Amino acid sequence: MDVVGPSDLFTLFDFLSDSDRKRLGAANINVSHLSKLPFVEKFYRYSFPLCPNAIESFDLSPYDLVISSSAAFAKGVIIHPHQKHIAYIHTPARYAWDQTFEYLAKTRFSKFPFGPFLAHSLHRLRLWDARTAHGPDVFIANSTIVKRRIEQIYGRQSIVIHPPVDTQQFPLCEEKDDYYVVASRLVPYKRIDLIVDAFSRLPNKRLLVVGDGPDKQRLMTGATPNVEFRGHVPRRELVETIRRAKAFIFAGCEDFGIVMAEALAAGTPVIAYRRGGAADIVTPLGQEKPTGILFDRQDQATVVEAIQQFEANKASIHAADCHMKAQAFSVAAFQSRFQNLIDAVMAPTFTRGAFEEASRAGPARSVAPVSLRARTGVEALEPVG
Repeated sequence: MDVVGPSDLFTLFDFLSDSDRKRLGAANINVSHLSKLPFVEKFYRYSFPLCPNAIESFDLSPYDLVISSSAAFAKGVIIHPHQKHIAYIHTPARYAWDQTFEYLAKTRFSKFPFGPFLAHSLHRLRLWDARTAHGPDVFIANSTIVKRRIEQIYGRQSIVIHPPVDTQQFPLCEEKDDYYVVASRLVPYKRIDLIVDAFSRLPNKRLLVVGDGPDKQRLMTGATPNVEFRGHVPRRELVETIRRAKAFIFAGCEDFGIVMAEALAAGTPVIAYRRGGAADIVTPLGQEKPTGILFDRQDQATVVEAIQQFEANKASIHAADCHMKAQAFSVAAFQSRFQNLIDAVMAPTFTRGAFEEASRAGPARSVAPVSLRARTGVEALEPVG
């Protein structure tokens, strides 16, 4: 199947501006009845007990191909036998599975009288999530760690197709300035505190922190003079700051982590926590054509050791190798692999069992890049905005 025309899009919520909505390029955008709830834009996260019913309310029967993009609900759309369903999974719903206890500990609604209802709602969501895992013909994981979660939670095999990264926005820069950079929303789970604390023990090293968020004041209070907070900056300034940096540092655990791939595209090495998407993105020292350093523990001393290891070995990490590694995550690479997958799924000889068996052997082969728009299909998405 060639993907040549705009597709219809179905989503639970739509909070986009007109200009952003236009950029999606969808023929039609269909929004669920949940979007009519009062104050929905502010409180949509609390509507999760209603979302399974809402995603199942879409009638997708006119389409031959359904592509869902899901971090919780979209994979649960109802599919008919004449249709094929490709589910791109960014992660199974973490608050319903491996982060349930962390989620309950942080929300005030976990206390009586709401606590029992919330716990029961999460239990029902797990049952629904596991049941609907049988629907898609093919699962795509956006990283190796998500592939593992899909296997662990759904008992299904998947292939990894990393999200598209606009590597062309980050041209190669081989002349680096004498500073490190971290760019992120300043929230606790990003673990910016580990990086800021590490540089308190490296007074001769300079760190730029780009981004804003609720953790900013706390981070600034404990920072030493060699740490500079830039706050939110325009996109052009962000790109240039990352391009000129000696290295980009990432201490959190993300399912993928697009900003790390963007840094590599600019020829900037990455120092990152080994878990999550970083293990897919960064080629560590000791392997051919290394692109950075991976560290194994989230503590200050380990981050300091990783920076010192980079300083001692930076001559063996080349900007051109970083740039080349990033091309594996480019838009063209994504389109090529996705088109190849669509062709395989829509072939008359396709069977789910054979495909899952083949997926254990390795990723789908690439074909020439194309524009990813379904000729006759639908995209079912998570909340837009």
